[in-house]
Amino acid sequence: MLLLSGCAFPQTGVESLLAAPLLNEEQNEVYAALVRETGSSIKLLYPQRGENRSAFLLMNLDEEATNEAVAFYQSTTANVTTSIHMAVLDKQDGQWRAVHDISLEGTQVEDVAVMKEGGVFLLAVGLTYASENTSLLKAYQFNGDIMDEVYSEDYQAKLICDMDSDDRDDIVLVRGGTEEAAPFAKLLVYEDGGFAEKGRAATDPTITRYSSIRSGYLKNGQQAVYLDGYRGSAAMTTEILGYTENHGQGHLVNLTYDSLNVQSYPVDRPLGAECADLNNDLIIEVPGLTPMPGYSAEQAGAFYLTTWYNFLDGQFEKVKSSYVNASQGYLLDFPESWEGKVSVRKSAQSNEMLFYEYQAGDDPVKSELLYIRMVKRSEWESGVYEDYEVISSSGGGQIFYLAKIPAGATPALRMSMEEVKRNFSRYY
Repeated sequence: MLLLSGCAFPQTGVESLLAAPLLNEEQNEVYAALVRETGSSIKLLYPQRGENRSAFLLMNLDEEATNEAVAFYQSTTANVTTSIHMAVLDKQDGQWRAVHDISLEGTQVEDVAVMKEGGVFLLAVGLTYASENTSLLKAYQFNGDIMDEVYSEDYQAKLICDMDSDDRDDIVLVRGGTEEAAPFAKLLVYEDGGFAEKGRAATDPTITRYSSIRSGYLKNGQQAVYLDGYRGSAAMTTEILGYTENHGQGHLVNLTYDSLNVQSYPVDRPLGAECADLNNDLIIEVPGLTPMPGYSAEQAGAFYLTTWYNFLDGQFEKVKSSYVNASQGYLLDFPESWEGKVSVRKSAQSNEMLFYEYQAGDDPVKSELLYIRMVKRSEWESGVYEDYEVISSSGGGQIFYLAKIPAGATPALRMSMEEVKRNFSRYY
């Protein structure tokens, strides 16, 4: 789940209202085969990031007619090592069988990605360590029943994408600084049975760790990689990497950091907000945060207005401003008339937010403008929210988002229910 928010929400999140997914029939068969083949009790390990977060990855690794299964697990048997294992299973004569098992470093599986380079299938596995600020990339090539290791390197952030637009997967790897060397990002391409470096760029040395990395585009159509990073324990920023070619030579470039000309940007911000593709156009929006009226950055539990920017020609251009509720999975775009005048607070009801016209003084609520509430489907169908209207749903219809516009809302700031629906969107 993305950690994009204007503040920390102690309320119940979407996940706690949803039923946990069950294994399907094929996954149960793979699990039973894994237990049978290992001969011990096991605990499945779920990748923490990326597109492949299932307990079992069913994929075609060899261009045969059937899929293989890849599973990550640890033994739970007493007196047995708890190292991570990667098992490859193949369906033979109608039955799943383990054909290869590898012991891996680390304490958790960060992510897993399948790369296809020509007719070669590669499995890129990210592994994390509990007490360290670095992860480990292990890349394997599937050869029949065997996983051959073809690359290994530590990293702070990693992304698989087609950075040089040659219709092949590349790896962008960000390395932290040491006493001997400054931090940098590099581009890895697969050729001649291994990975080779194809350009590098310096990265911001004030960033102590990265919280997210994603690919997308700038407004001019240029491919880019967006890195959300922490500056210590109280601040964040976003770096943007691009790729250029001059006279046939490729170069990875940092579009937002230059060691000889360090700049500040409106996306230098407090903790919590990360980049997102809000319009589903692959052009990434970058957040900046300002406290809502009545709050200050020094205040614990402050609520923030998120202003979204696109990056172009060395500058961040404003797209819109929104209230983002990450724990409940939505955002509400603010009309320009609301900016600087409207604030938000938790209402007395659970999972409900109140948007109000702000006034200075002991009672900051000059006029109640809008309530938004998240409820279970069963709660809505019970009829207790007759004065609300459904504006959206999630979780396969298990979760409803409701809105109510108080009758006494200030006319100049009042949104119609249709405007609320247009300005409301699900946030993942």
